[in-house]
Amino acid sequence: MSNYQNQTLASALKEIAIDSQADIPWIVRLLENPQSPLALPGKISLYDHDCLHLLLDKTTSIKDEAFVIGFTMGNDPDTKPWMVRLYKFFSSHWYPKDYRFSCLHWQDYDRGFIFGKTFTLQFNKIDFQALRNQKVSDLKVKFGFA
Repeated sequence: MSNYQNQTLASALKEIAIDSQADIPWIVRLLENPQSPLALPGKISLYDHDCLHLLLDKTTSIKDEAFVIGFTMGNDPDTKPWMVRLYKFFSSHWYPKDYRFSCLHWQDYDRGFIFGKTFTLQFNKIDFQALRNQKVSDLKVKFGFA
């Protein structure tokens, strides 16, 4: 993912855009979308989530997806251990196959969770849309990822 470093956030996102909001299964939206009344801590918009993929140098693989979701949940001070267990259960058993995590992905999720806890800045509260014209490399430095 490091080939995006000299691009603006907006131009890099055009190249990695994964899914549109309409493509996201309802169960994923239920637990992860900020508009859902049942969303878990770490909830983040799809746009902002994709921005974190770039800033964290993560691909769109399921392994890296687990890391990014772990990061946002770990970064949210409202996340409780029972919420992590609930998320792991639903994303392992109820998510559609293409979105489902297996026990092989929990190490990546846990690494992301621990890394997210190291920041005081809460990344799911940042308006990445307002930062879309800044270079990815500059944002990585600004947020402490570089």
